[in-house]
Amino acid sequence: MLRPLLPALRAGLVDLLDAQAAEPGSLQVVLSTGDDLTRSLADGSHPPATPVDAGGARTALATKLRPVDGPDLRIGAARLLDAVGDELAARAEDDRPERVVVLLVGEAAVGDPSHVRERIAHQRSTYAWEVALVDVTSGGIPAAKRPEPAGPAEAATEQAEGATDDGQGTAAVALAERTDGPAAAARFGVPAPATITAGPGAAGVTAALSAATAFVSRARAVQPHEPVDGFSDDERAAAAVADTRPAWRKFLRIA
Repeated sequence: MLRPLLPALRAGLVDLLDAQAAEPGSLQVVLSTGDDLTRSLADGSHPPATPVDAGGARTALATKLRPVDGPDLRIGAARLLDAVGDELAARAEDDRPERVVVLLVGEAAVGDPSHVRERIAHQRSTYAWEVALVDVTSGGIPAAKRPEPAGPAEAATEQAEGATDDGQGTAAVALAERTDGPAAAARFGVPAPATITAGPGAAGVTAALSAATAFVSRARAVQPHEPVDGFSDDERAAAAVADTRPAWRKFLRIA
């Protein structure tokens, strides 16, 4: 269902990477799409995360961004967090980034939220990772109509709302994929202020990723555990754009 939105997704992510590369400080990016990083290996482990610079991530987007071919966003996000965490844990203390920002992009309403909810709560509260979600919808049931029961880990995530990330220097930005609808709501551990629903029109995806670019910049500009301003009402309204394609294009999934 996301295929018609892929050009807008790709362009928005390229703009995000370009904008972040222009920010002060060095930038490291862990880019994950499909099942390249989030697949489970035969021994039950995951492929290692390999940080690259913004230019390397930008080049990879041209060939890697595609409809999801692998685990759903929730499972993929949990494995992504593990992969990035393992990569950072293997570094010397003085080689670790001052700030980690995880941006999840894709269909958030699919899959079991329990494992990723716990991981997000832990990384936010313990290591001050900042996690944001661009919840892309292709016209299904709005996220607000499908509330998730909040478990203990969800409550912990909400209490950790003030937790952001580390300093203003290096940033590791991790990307993955998903689909959904309007309204600000906490989703599988990502706090409501850090979630935005995009689409179902391509213009809405573009607006949401522009808002995400600004969010990542704000997250990189504050100190660890300082609050980050969430998405504004105006940004949410701009991202909630209807799909204006003719019905036959929607049926054939043509942009």
